[in-house]
Amino acid sequence: MNFLRRLLLPLLLLPLPALSQTVSVGVIDAPPFAIRDRTGVHTGLAVDLFRLVAERAEIDFEMTAVADDPVAALADHDIVLPVEADRALETAADLTHPVYTATLGYASKVGSGPLAVVRGLMTLEFLRIIASVAALLLVVGAVVWLIERRRNTEMFREDARRGLGDGFWWAGVTLTTIGYGDKAPVTVAGRAVAMLWMLTGLAVSASLTAAVVTLAGGGGGSPDLPEALSDRSVVVIEGSAAQAFLDGRGVVSETAPDAETALRLVETGAVDVAVGAAPILQWQRDRAGHDLRVRTTKWDPVLVTMAVAEGDALRERLDRALLDVLTSEAGQELVRRYLPDEEG
Repeated sequence: MNFLRRLLLPLLLLPLPALSQTVSVGVIDAPPFAIRDRTGVHTGLAVDLFRLVAERAEIDFEMTAVADDPVAALADHDIVLPVEADRALETAADLTHPVYTATLGYASKVGSGPLAVVRGLMTLEFLRIIASVAALLLVVGAVVWLIERRRNTEMFREDARRGLGDGFWWAGVTLTTIGYGDKAPVTVAGRAVAMLWMLTGLAVSASLTAAVVTLAGGGGGSPDLPEALSDRSVVVIEGSAAQAFLDGRGVVSETAPDAETALRLVETGAVDVAVGAAPILQWQRDRAGHDLRVRTTKWDPVLVTMAVAEGDALRERLDRALLDVLTSEAGQELVRRYLPDEEG
């Protein structure tokens, strides 16, 4: 018995790992996820969520501003936030569950006046739309001409070249609901095709109107098509998920050190479009008062998360607490406060 006491007593006297040990947190300036005011106090969506996580996980911490290199910052800090998750960073560090999942957005000038409308329509995307609609009109017109050319030669001439033109014209005026009445099918089959085309044309016309309005409004193309940027000059934040996304799709872009610089380049006309995480672009636009339109897209999600050293058990504690916080009313209220609406 005495032997066991002598054996166990030194072990009992060893200091246990303290849960209250102060954790060093490196904060990268990335509004609205991390904001540093003039007094050096850190706020922002990721920062405030971490405060709730630390309280729930009983973690004492101190925050320090760091440069935007999370791998280098982890050499001196236990946690670095906020960071954009990607494969390269995951290889060098462990990442927690995302504190927020954003999507990419792009900022461009808000066009106004007739010249802005003309510039918006002088794009490859507009030409593709026109070509697609023309092909559809030709197909529908050809079907009606083939049906009508024997019994309705006054309106749909038998000659193929002129007859196809008649059919093309009829399909166009029917689609736009102008309906001049100079051409109309008289056969049962022709009228059946005409009725089907009129009903289908309602959807085609609505889609065409929306596309033309988007282009004419200075948007420069559908926000869900990366190819819409192929004929425009683009700037992205260096090392961001946006840069990796566009590089992978062959969109040539230049880089800027931060969102503020990128938006300034767009406003001065040095580039056409700035691409980045939509919340960051919107925050910087509103903060600086730039007269720019920021559109939220459906492009690759940007996972905003926290990084810890590879193999650090701290990640497990952070993940458990983070899941509780994100599903709580307090966590949802923080998201609503900093990101009330991502639409530009």
